[in-house]
Amino acid sequence: MGGLRLRLDKDVLKCEYCGMPLTEHNVYTREIGGKTHYFCCEHCADAYEAKSR
Repeated sequence: MGGLRLRLDKDVLKCEYCGMPLTEHNVYTREIGGKTHYFCCEHCADAYEAKSR
């Protein structure tokens, strides 16, 4: 993997679709509309992007 390093506060960063708390081991990012969004998995990212259309 690419070595993404994030410093996460468990009370702050959650999946923007389902609300699951994110850790440095289960974070999935996607750029949508020029902004980076954080998700727990590709499925949530796909669902969020479809909903925002």
